[in-house]
Amino acid sequence: MEYQSFLVVRKEIMKYKILILAALITMCTGSEESSIEQRVVSLSTTHTEVIQVLGGESLLVGVDSFSETELPIKKIDAFTVTAEELLELNPDLVVVAFDFNGIIEGLESLEINYALLPPARDFDDVYTQIEEIGNLINKSDESLELVSAMQSDVEEIIQNFSSENTTVFHEIGFTYGIYTINENSFIGEIYNLLGINNVANLKEDPFGSGYPEFSEEEVLASNPNLIVVGHSDYLNKDLSTRVGWGEITAVQSGNVFFLDENLANNWGASTVDLLNTLSAIGQSQEDPGIVYSNLYSEEIQNSSVFENNILYLVLFILIGLVAYSRTSQKETV
Repeated sequence: MEYQSFLVVRKEIMKYKILILAALITMCTGSEESSIEQRVVSLSTTHTEVIQVLGGESLLVGVDSFSETELPIKKIDAFTVTAEELLELNPDLVVVAFDFNGIIEGLESLEINYALLPPARDFDDVYTQIEEIGNLINKSDESLELVSAMQSDVEEIIQNFSSENTTVFHEIGFTYGIYTINENSFIGEIYNLLGINNVANLKEDPFGSGYPEFSEEEVLASNPNLIVVGHSDYLNKDLSTRVGWGEITAVQSGNVFFLDENLANNWGASTVDLLNTLSAIGQSQEDPGIVYSNLYSEEIQNSSVFENNILYLVLFILIGLVAYSRTSQKETV
């Protein structure tokens, strides 16, 4: 009888040892993967932001000059940099939004791994690119978590939006001609989702970019009750100094808003902040500022810490069970 009890206890100990070994292998594998980290160069503020939110900022060895980071990462002029210059950073991956200066051809000729992720046209594009980046930097779980949170927040913002008879003119350029957005652009889609009437929604763009030129006469004739300026290409912020613009309803009522240029031009995790800002502006509220992208970053980092803590907790429990089994073994013998 005592011998049978001994066998049972021994069997339990072996089971716990296997579980502990599995946990240790998992921990060691994770440590090995983190020690052999990729060297990533991002030539886009949008993709830099996504990498940061996913918790991969430590992988970055170079970013475009407009990206914001507190780490000592090399800043690069994405418009003029060559593949040969990037080679000095010994990158494992280069993330690109535009093929400036023949960068793609250069990367291919030097056999440098790259991902070309151009500006998104809609939210589905945004989500797809975030998941692609997550896969590329071994942050697939974090990317799925981020996309899920973004989808939920986008749905909530759209459902809570309520504004009637809002007509908007959205300006993206002025000095070299007035440029706006139509239904084929990402911001154009946001206005359509919110039910805001974009005065240039059906304006044809010969290049198919979604950013057509709009004459001053067309702006005056459309008489929008909301004007959003998403660029810094202007002499001053008093639009009433432009000839005839003082008669526009939006200018007369002071319903003119200036977007942060990065927020207006990016299409990554901050797109929910862009949607939230345009939603608030469309309801004549104050600019809510950056809320979501900061929140996402905190949530994902906290989630990673939680997962690590769970792993250590399991390990300690297993060690405790082994100690208990050994005590039981001694008592049985």
